[in-house]
Amino acid sequence: MLKKGTKYLLCKHFSVILHRKQHKLGKKRTGNWRLNLMNGKSLLTRMDRLLSYIVRLIVCLSGWAKPLARIGLARYEEWSKGHPMKILLLGYNGARNTGADARVVALTQQMEQMFGADEVELTVMTLDENTMKGYFSPKIRLFSFTTFFFFSLPRAISQHHVAVLCEGSTITRTFADALTVYYCGAAGIAKRQGKPCIAYGSEVGHVDGWLGQLCSDLCSDTYFIVRTEESLQNLQALGLKGHVGTDTAWTFQTPEGELWARQQLKSDGWDGKQPLLGVAVINPFCWPVRPSLSKWVMAWVTRDFSQQYDMMYFFSESEERRKKFSHYLQEVAKAANQYQKERNAFVIILGMERLDAEACNVMKRQIEGPHGVYTSKHHDVFQMTGLLRQLNLLVTSRYHANVLSMEHGHPVVAVSMDARLDTLMRETGLKEKYLHHVDDEHLSEHITKSIHLAEEHREEIADTLSKSLVAYKEKVEEMSNFFKQWIKDCFSSQEQQA
Repeated sequence: MLKKGTKYLLCKHFSVILHRKQHKLGKKRTGNWRLNLMNGKSLLTRMDRLLSYIVRLIVCLSGWAKPLARIGLARYEEWSKGHPMKILLLGYNGARNTGADARVVALTQQMEQMFGADEVELTVMTLDENTMKGYFSPKIRLFSFTTFFFFSLPRAISQHHVAVLCEGSTITRTFADALTVYYCGAAGIAKRQGKPCIAYGSEVGHVDGWLGQLCSDLCSDTYFIVRTEESLQNLQALGLKGHVGTDTAWTFQTPEGELWARQQLKSDGWDGKQPLLGVAVINPFCWPVRPSLSKWVMAWVTRDFSQQYDMMYFFSESEERRKKFSHYLQEVAKAANQYQKERNAFVIILGMERLDAEACNVMKRQIEGPHGVYTSKHHDVFQMTGLLRQLNLLVTSRYHANVLSMEHGHPVVAVSMDARLDTLMRETGLKEKYLHHVDDEHLSEHITKSIHLAEEHREEIADTLSKSLVAYKEKVEEMSNFFKQWIKDCFSSQEQQA
């Protein structure tokens, strides 16, 4: 282990080297280069854009897959009548994100119903096969990849006939530019190889500059079924085509998960009669994730990887962000404690993503009465959804906690960080009285007020949510019908061109 003084000298020396390198490359001196370096603003740490150039190169080279396959140097698949259609599902799976997993599980079920299990071969790309065992029917395959996707992505698309982008946050800068670059890369490879590509139940945020241009260039042949009207407007601003649908997770069912949840809660101290208050918390202030060469080197020098997401990707971090995170958790806990005292409730702390474990651990220390902590790190998508469907009331900062809990019509109070929950609460008619935001200075007071209103209007809310759920499921059915016809049209046109 390096001594503290040695670590400081090495970090300082590395900073000076980078600063001199920037100067030689013609980068303007700012007078505050150390701060810029630590915040990832230097030339060498602006790696998202470099990533986009690499992806453009990969897209270009992917056009060689077919001729190389003819001489036995690559594998390339083309669909022909009488053979199962190979469909590749590309999402944020294998990272123990309950919402992402529910989306793709529901989508595979929908597709098997659309085409028949013998007519299609479905493959799900995953960051970790072990975390998804038991999620799918035996015929569905898994294709492993990492955040270093330059080789696995073209290989996967080359071996399939259709690409489906099934992540909700397909084009957005909220979480990571690299995630959008990944989906653009998939769309671009499909375009280069002349294969159909569709984004299914997607969110499209406002993107401009180099990322907006990348989306416009590589996704020009991709059809988007977006979740909201706002997404459609953003999509059209990029010159891309699509229409409004909804999220795919509305049809997700888990009777076995609900049975497990009741048994587990009782074994963890719930008496079977206490009201169940669910609290789905996150760290809304650690985004976006960005690649940083300097942070990666300094993490290895100091042996501090606490802000590392994966490889050279790091969370956004500052003293101000830490204070906001602490305030958010304190306010949510304060509201939960008050409800617990008033109703003798049992509090269920929910971590819908593996990354939410830190927020859940902090929240756990602040809840004064009986409670349980359940995170997707230790519980699969069926169990987490089962827990959500036991609740009497949910306070959530997770979009899919809201979606997956709605099956039983229990009231929801949303504490939102972005447009997803905002839009969902507006669509269900709950925005005015039951929507708040993570940076609200008086958050606990506002949550408590909403909880009291929800208790008074429980039946009215249940009726509203029930009607909304029916409408969402009808949209899912419409999406299935559209997708089936879209596939037919794509291959009919290809046959005519041939």
